[in-house]
Amino acid sequence: MSTTTRRKTVFIPRMCDHALTVGAAMRAQGTRAEVLPPPDDETLGIGLNLCAGRECSPCFTCTGDIIRRARQPGFDPATSVLLMPTTAGPCRFGQYSTLLRNVLDEQGLGDMEIASPSGENSYRGFSDHPGKLRALMWEGVVAVDLLQKLLHEYRPYEGDAGSADRVYARHLDLVVEATEAGGEAHTVKSLRDAATAFAALPVDRSEPRPLIGLVGEIYLRFNTYSNQDVVRQVENAGGEVTVATLMEWLYFTNWQAKRLASSRGAHTEFLKVSLVDLYQQRAEHRLLNAVAHALRYPHEASVAQLMSNIRPYYEPMLGTEAVLSMGRAIEYARNGLSGILNIMPFSCMPGIIVAGMAPQIRADLDNVPWLDVIYAAQGGTNIQTRLEAFMHQAHQFQRRRSAQASRNSHDRPAEHSLSPLT
Repeated sequence: MSTTTRRKTVFIPRMCDHALTVGAAMRAQGTRAEVLPPPDDETLGIGLNLCAGRECSPCFTCTGDIIRRARQPGFDPATSVLLMPTTAGPCRFGQYSTLLRNVLDEQGLGDMEIASPSGENSYRGFSDHPGKLRALMWEGVVAVDLLQKLLHEYRPYEGDAGSADRVYARHLDLVVEATEAGGEAHTVKSLRDAATAFAALPVDRSEPRPLIGLVGEIYLRFNTYSNQDVVRQVENAGGEVTVATLMEWLYFTNWQAKRLASSRGAHTEFLKVSLVDLYQQRAEHRLLNAVAHALRYPHEASVAQLMSNIRPYYEPMLGTEAVLSMGRAIEYARNGLSGILNIMPFSCMPGIIVAGMAPQIRADLDNVPWLDVIYAAQGGTNIQTRLEAFMHQAHQFQRRRSAQASRNSHDRPAEHSLSPLT
């Protein structure tokens, strides 16, 4: 981001709660940043009206979010910047910024700038001090990932309805404040306090629930408006959910950048990305240490392990979210989860690839229950009926595995466990 841009206000779509720490990190570096309100029926309607109708659903809500803000009194496009990251490859996400440029121009907002850091170079080169900003953003993203792990592990078993949500909301605010304060020490303290608060909640785990792994398109994984709050729907149907993290995607961009640099013989570039990756891993471990004692499943397999998982089925360098979804789904199933939920926007190419590969993958994973859910902007997926059938299968799968494990060994835990970070 240029010095000129720093005198403007950066508007960040509320794709997920992680966006709040991205805005906080930018403010910590002296940039005015405002996270837009979460999408709703109004912004979806605006997006549907202004787009061609062939875009994927996250595009409609992102478009509606910024146009709604621009229509409010006092908005000045000449002093405004829309943050819209992009990526290379065939996914339509790479074209969002181009489409939004056209929409803004058509709406008389031609003076508004669009900032589009790219996943192709692991989102480097953003701001006057990109290293510091990237480090703060990373800490914030990891912190929210960990808070959501706590929420999803405790909420299904809470004794006081709503208590886990209240703890999460309170400590999300504290993590955002810690990020804006500009230091990892603040974030570590906030996470340690959050872990203490979650661990103090009254819970009843006497009847373990089937653990469901949620994979798929990143925006839909996290955006509760767009996915119809699917995590809570699974919980209401008797399950527990573990959601693939946002940091997973950022690690994947590092992995891709290193592979591309190696193939081109760009040794200096390879070293730069490797050092960034190493920093991120160490920062993640320091933050994880603050909450690990309060989590039953704190660790995750590395992106390298996920890519190794899918090589018998698919070439990892083909990229897109498809490789992460497949790699994570295999990891989940191998570590005892009772079902895989793959969610995607209507006509999403990476999601279609995953759904197409699922039968072959499942055949090698004891036919773990698997549900593909497609979300169209017009709404309606018959999700409640489908989830009920899926959760019945997951309960049956859990009981069968538990009985088999008991027969094989009295010492082996009957319940699921996630793999350590490699």
